[in-house]
Amino acid sequence: MTVAALSQTCGAAPVLWMRPRHAGYLGPDLGVGMHDTAIACLGLALDGPFTVDTAEHGTFVTSSVFVPARVRHRIVSAGRIALLFAEPGSAVTGCALSGSTGPSAIDPGEEAALIAAARAGVASLERLISNPKPLRPIDPRIEAIVREIRADPAAHPHAADAATAAGLSEYYFLRMFAAHTGTTFRRYRQWARVRMVFVGVEAGYDLTRCAADAGFASPSHLSETFRRTFGLSLTAVLNSRVTLDIR
Repeated sequence: MTVAALSQTCGAAPVLWMRPRHAGYLGPDLGVGMHDTAIACLGLALDGPFTVDTAEHGTFVTSSVFVPARVRHRIVSAGRIALLFAEPGSAVTGCALSGSTGPSAIDPGEEAALIAAARAGVASLERLISNPKPLRPIDPRIEAIVREIRADPAAHPHAADAATAAGLSEYYFLRMFAAHTGTTFRRYRQWARVRMVFVGVEAGYDLTRCAADAGFASPSHLSETFRRTFGLSLTAVLNSRVTLDIR
C-alpha cells in the first residue's frame, strides 16, 4: 500500500516493512523527535554519517548505532537511513556490541555489509539478516508468550495471565521477560498493538477502527503512544510517500 506524496526532494519512496521477527524503515529522515522505542533499534546511515541525540548519553556522529529498548534518542540525518526494529530473538540483536545499556556502535565487521545491503534495498537487507550468528536462545516459556502476543496483542491482557500461562510467578515472569527480550512485558504488548495498527492500515481501515482493533482506548490514545514510541505522529508517517510491506 502506498500512501500520499512526500516532497520530491526525498527521492525514492520510503518503505516500512514488518516480518514476524523484525520490522524496518528505509528512506529519508522524517524529522523525528526524542522518543524511546518499545524494542531495540538498529540504525544505519546510507548517505554519510548521521547524528544521534540521546537524553542520557550525549550526542555523537556515527554511521551505525544500536539503541536498546526504552532509551530516549533521535537520529538526525540529511540523507537516507535504515532502521531495523529487533523483535525478541531477532538476528538484528546479534549486531550489537555487548555490555552497553545505552546506544552503542555495532560490530565493525557487520557495519559495512549491513549498510551495503540496505543501500541495495529491503530484499538484500533481509537476506543478510536471515542468517544470524548464534544468539543466546530465549527461554521457551517466554518465547511462547511473545509469539502469542505478536499474533494477538489481547492474548495476555495482564502480566498475571501471562505468568500463569508460563507456569511462573508474576514477579519471576516479569524479570525473565525483561532479561530474555530486552524490554518489559507492558512495552512489548504496546509494540504488538502498534504492529496491528499497520496491518489494519494496509487493509484499508480508517484509524478509528485500527485503534479499536489493536486495543487502544481511542484514536488519541493510539496517537499519543505512536508519538512517544517513534518521535513523530502516525499521520506524518501516513502522509509521507511510504509503502507498507507487511507479511
